[in-house]
Amino acid sequence: MGMGKEQVRDAAAASFAALTERELAERRREEGVRVVQHGNHYWEQTGAPGFFQPVNLLARLEPEEVTRPTPWCWGFRAAVAPESDAANGTVPVVRSPELGDYTLDSLSSNRKNKLRKCQRLVRIVQLTGPALLLEQGYATVIDSLSRTRHKKPPSRERYAADVKKYFQGSHWCVLAGLIDGRLGGYLDGYVVDGIAYGGSAYYATWALPSNIATGLVFEFAQVCRRSGGAQVLVNGLHAREAPRLNQFKDDMGFVVEHVPIKWKLNPVARALIRWCRSHAYYRLTGRD
Repeated sequence: MGMGKEQVRDAAAASFAALTERELAERRREEGVRVVQHGNHYWEQTGAPGFFQPVNLLARLEPEEVTRPTPWCWGFRAAVAPESDAANGTVPVVRSPELGDYTLDSLSSNRKNKLRKCQRLVRIVQLTGPALLLEQGYATVIDSLSRTRHKKPPSRERYAADVKKYFQGSHWCVLAGLIDGRLGGYLDGYVVDGIAYGGSAYYATWALPSNIATGLVFEFAQVCRRSGGAQVLVNGLHAREAPRLNQFKDDMGFVVEHVPIKWKLNPVARALIRWCRSHAYYRLTGRD
C-alpha cells in the first residue's frame, strides 16, 4: 500500500506559515468560507448559516467593534478585553500554557508514559500533499466519527475536496501518525497573530492503543513552539459533557480559560439552542 512518500516529512522538520488576520481571511475565502470585513476586523460565518465570529476568535476587539457584521445574521460573538464592562459572556477555550514553557514536563506522569509508548510505535510526519489522505484518510475519518459522533460524516467527494484545500497555501499544518506504514490518525491546525489553533483531529479505533492522540497533540504543540510564530495553543473549546476528553486535555497540561466576549443571538434561536443543545449554548456564550 502506497504512502505518498514524496508528500511527507518528519515532524522534526515541519514548517508552515504563520498568518496575520487579513491573510487568514483571504485564505478562508479561497477555501469557500463566507468572510466579511466589518470595521477593522474580518468575520467568518461558522456553524449554522447566519452566525459570525472573527476569523481569529481570540482577537480582542473594542466593544464598539462588536456589532452585527451583516444585516441578516442571527447571531455573533467576539472577544473583548478582560477589563471591558461590555462583556456579557465568555468563550471557554482549552489552551496550553505559554508554548515556550510547554515541554514533556508539562504532562502528567501517566501521560508522559503514554507519550513514550507512542514515540516507540508511531512515526509522526507532516503531510506536504494530499496523497496519503486521499488514499487512507476517508476510512480513518469515518471510523473516528462513528465512535465520537461529534459531527456528521462527510461524503467521499466532500472529503476529497476538503483535503485538497489543506495544500492550496502554506498555512495549514497537517500532522499524521503512521503505524507500520498505515495511517492511524491525523490532525490539523494553523497560527494567526501569535495564536495556534488546533482544528480537526481523527483517530482510527485500531490505532488508539498506541496512544496516537497523545503523540500527535504533543508534537503539534512542539512544531508550533519551534516555529516561533505562536505563544499559545488553543486546543478546542471546553466540552463539559465529555469527561474523558477533559481528563485527556488536563493530563496534557492544558487549562480551561473563560475568555470574555460580547455576544448577541436572535431571541428565538437563543431559546432553541439553550433548550435543545445546552452544551453548545455553553460553548457559544459561556452561560448555562
